[in-house]
Amino acid sequence: MKKSMFVLLIICLTATTAFAGPNPTEAIASLQQISADTPQELTRLMLDLHLSYFERNALRLMDMRVSPMIVTESHFEVPVEMGFMLTEDRILTALAAFEESSGGKMIASPRAITVSVSAESMPDGKPLLSMTVLVTLHNNVKTGYDSSLKLAFEAFAKVTTFSPQIGKNAEAAGQKTDTASDGNGTWVTNLRIDSDRRLQLTGYAIEPRMVNQFCRDFEKTGVFSEMTLSSMNRNMYNKQPVMRFDVTGKVAAGN
Repeated sequence: MKKSMFVLLIICLTATTAFAGPNPTEAIASLQQISADTPQELTRLMLDLHLSYFERNALRLMDMRVSPMIVTESHFEVPVEMGFMLTEDRILTALAAFEESSGGKMIASPRAITVSVSAESMPDGKPLLSMTVLVTLHNNVKTGYDSSLKLAFEAFAKVTTFSPQIGKNAEAAGQKTDTASDGNGTWVTNLRIDSDRRLQLTGYAIEPRMVNQFCRDFEKTGVFSEMTLSSMNRNMYNKQPVMRFDVTGKVAAGN
């Protein structure tokens, strides 16, 4: 009986040795690598990078919506919508987050954006803007980073502003308020760039003739094209007569 038990013990030990698994340390490292490369984990990492950037740069993130993951044979992508409340001079800082986080295994591609002037303003008179950006987080790194929106807002700042050019708000924001002869008599209240890079904006001008010049100046930047006046009508802004206009156009593809 004892001999049988001894033989059975030897067989068990032999089987355990023969079919033993890999080294525990190697197994854990392997699992960590697999976990780090899963679409879900890569997406979480990208979101962490963005949230850290916004906090580090004191950007006021208002809301974020993460859509279901889209998976194809070659890659995956996650559409994310982010809403901010910020001043005009912080737009490029916010957009820089997506370029900074891109590289390696994932890219954050800003696809579309809307910016509108809110009823709130900073103590110095600068209007607060409501900005919503649609970003796609994806692992198709061969496409590279699309800088279209960044280039668009760099060019926008050379032509016009979101700050009113008349009234107390203009003076508080340090904007010129004289006349159209200063070339600074237009401002935008709503701007939208869709995923197909089509541009729509609504703005105001002190004088009617400034609207066509507004379109010409946008095209001169080389970033905007097909700038077309859709409508224009006389309106009142801060009890002063102005021209309200709607313009459509297109943004050039970024590199």
